Amino acid sequence: MSQGDGFPDLLANYLDDAVRLATEFGICTRVLITTPPREASRGPLRVVRQRLVDDRQTLELTVAAENWT
Repeated sequence: MSQGDGFPDLLANYLDDAVRLATEFGICTRVLITTPPREASRGPLRVVRQRLVDDRQTLELTVAAENWT
């Protein structure tokens, strides 16, 4: 599973798995956590967005908790 630019598709992976896979590909990661406005969600974090940052060497992973209630 990879995108057209050769980077792995990490969407919906658990954060730990996504970081491990990116590291295996030799890619640095930056993690952003998103939460609902009123309270933090619970549960394991999953990747909900990924994008290659301007340096073309770092994959930015936006993650959210699996449980929203």
